Amino acid sequence: MFNQKSSGDSDQSALKFLSQNPAISRLLFADCGNDISRVATIIEPVLNASKRCEISAYYVQAIAMGHSAFLTTNLPEASHTIVTEFSTNWLIGRSRTCAISIPNTSISRCHAVISYCPERGFNIMDVGSSNGTFVNRRRLQAQVPCQLYDGDLIELSHTCIEFFLSGWQAAIRSVEETAV
Repeated sequence: MFNQKSSGDSDQSALKFLSQNPAISRLLFADCGNDISRVATIIEPVLNASKRCEISAYYVQAIAMGHSAFLTTNLPEASHTIVTEFSTNWLIGRSRTCAISIPNTSISRCHAVISYCPERGFNIMDVGSSNGTFVNRRRLQAQVPCQLYDGDLIELSHTCIEFFLSGWQAAIRSVEETAV
């Protein structure tokens, strides 16, 4: 049960996030039929992603809503949150043109790509990096996609990142996993 103060703080944080990200805000409200409680349900994991980190200081939070998805991350600085555009592919690498740019010389200019398909969820693929991409300590073959699940550990060279999944797709996946 939430007390009045924490609920108000949470609402203020959600409103701040929405005002700082107007394009995402418009799409969230359109997708949720202008239902603020549904929007808040989607935003809450975004606001609390850093608190979920157990292994690394860094995270990528994927938010899926039907055919739409976006990512939030605290890369390259753990104290700042970056929100990507709605898309189906996000390039990660050292280049400033990447959706998630990590200025680290051990990371290739174009290191890996995270992709989203509504029918299959999220995956990551190494795009031929020099120092490799790993998921849960297993090195990926270049150009071979690997399915991502909530709580997976991604390593780009020596940079560890926890992957979190939320939104409508996360709820569908958890129901599918428990049914198996």
